[in-house]
Amino acid sequence: MLQDPGAVSNQLEGLHDDLAEFATGDRSLADIYRDTLLEEQETSSAKEVREVVSGTYADALPTTEFDSMDGLTIPFETATEWTSHESAGRWASDVLDGLPTVAVDGSELDPTTELNVPVALVQVVSYVNHHTADGEYSLESETTVVPPDEIVVGSDDNSYSYVDETQAQHARFERETETVKNLIKEYGSHQPPPVILFDGSLSVSYANLFDDNTTQRYVEAMADLLAASRAHGVPVVGYIAGSQSSDVADLIRKLQPGALGKTGLARDAAIFSPLLETWGSRTALFQSQRDRSLEQLRTTYQGEEYKFGDRLRFTYADFGEGSSLDRLEVPQWMIEEDAPADWPGETMFEYAFRATQAEAAVGQGYPEAIQVADREAVLTGSDRDRLLRMLLRLGEEAEFPVEWNPKDRSKRRRR
Repeated sequence: MLQDPGAVSNQLEGLHDDLAEFATGDRSLADIYRDTLLEEQETSSAKEVREVVSGTYADALPTTEFDSMDGLTIPFETATEWTSHESAGRWASDVLDGLPTVAVDGSELDPTTELNVPVALVQVVSYVNHHTADGEYSLESETTVVPPDEIVVGSDDNSYSYVDETQAQHARFERETETVKNLIKEYGSHQPPPVILFDGSLSVSYANLFDDNTTQRYVEAMADLLAASRAHGVPVVGYIAGSQSSDVADLIRKLQPGALGKTGLARDAAIFSPLLETWGSRTALFQSQRDRSLEQLRTTYQGEEYKFGDRLRFTYADFGEGSSLDRLEVPQWMIEEDAPADWPGETMFEYAFRATQAEAAVGQGYPEAIQVADREAVLTGSDRDRLLRMLLRLGEEAEFPVEWNPKDRSKRRRR
C-alpha cells in the first residue's frame, strides 16, 4: 500500500518541467528527422541511399517502396467512410469471411522460490478463428511445469548455483514458437492460408541481451518458425504494439551524420505518426538490419537450408489512438509471393496486412485474435498460490521435504 500519496504527488509536480520535456522533446526532434527523410526520398533512390550507408550498419534500409510510395505512406481511405465501430466491424467481417486468423500467446509463473523446491509454470494458448458462418474456432492450451534442473543454473566458474528466474521466460518463448510451427504444419494445405499473428518481434534482436547459449535458443526457435512459414506458404506477422523502435531514425542519422550525428535518436513512431492521417494506413516497408543479429537466423528445415539475414521487412501502421504506432514484421517471401486467388491484395503481404487490419478493426485498435489468446493464457497470483499448494501437497503425499523459506513464511503469517 502506498503510504504517502501526497509526497508522491508533490514530487511529480516538482518534476513538471522534466516530464514535459520528455513527453514533447521527441516530437521536435522527430520533426527534424522526418524532414530529412522526406528530402532524401525526393532527391535519392533506394539504391542510392543503400550505397551511402553501406558499411555503417544502419538498423534499417529502404526497399523498392521508398521509390514508389508518395510520402512513404499508404492511406486507408475506406476508414474515412466509417461512422461507428459497427460500420468498421461490418467491413472487417466482409474481409475476414472464410479467412482463418491464428494467434498464439503465453504466460509464465516465475520459479517458486518461496519454497525449497523451485519450479516454474508456462502456459501457451492458441486461438484459430475460421471466420465461417457457423462460428467455427479452436482454442487450445498447453501448460508445462519447468523443473528445477532447467531453472537452477551454475555460475561461470561452477563455484555456486542459483535460481535463474528468466528461465521461465525463455521456456515460454520456445513453447510459443513451437506451437506456431505446429499450427503452420497443421494448416499448411488450407485454402486460403491462415494468417499467423505472432505477438512480438520476428528479429529476436533483444535476445542478444542474454548469454550466448540463451541467445542461441531464441535464434534457433525463431529460425525454425520462419523456415516453416516459408516452406508451407503460411504468412506470419510479427506484431509489436506501441513500438518504441528507432531503426529508421538510425538510418536517417547515418545518412546525415554531420547534421544529426550528435542528436538523440527520435522514435520511428514520432517520425511517421503525423504522416499517417487515416486509421489503418501504413508506412513504406523497410528492411530490418538491427545490430546484424539477423545473420544468425538460419536453419535447415525438411532438408532445405534457409537464411533470413536480409529477409525480414517491417512497416508501421496506425491501428490505435493517439500518436503511437504498431510495428508489423514479415519475411520477404510474403512480398514476393502472390496473394491467394480471389482474396484481398496482390501479394501475400497485402493479403496478410488486410487480415491484420481487419482484426485490429474488430478489436478496436488491437487484433482481436491476439486479445483472445492473451486473455486465455494469462496466469495470475491465485494460480501461483494453487501451484504452491500442489507442491506442498505433493511433498506430504510423496514424503519428501517441501518447505517454505523463512522469509516467505513470515510474510504469509503477517498478511
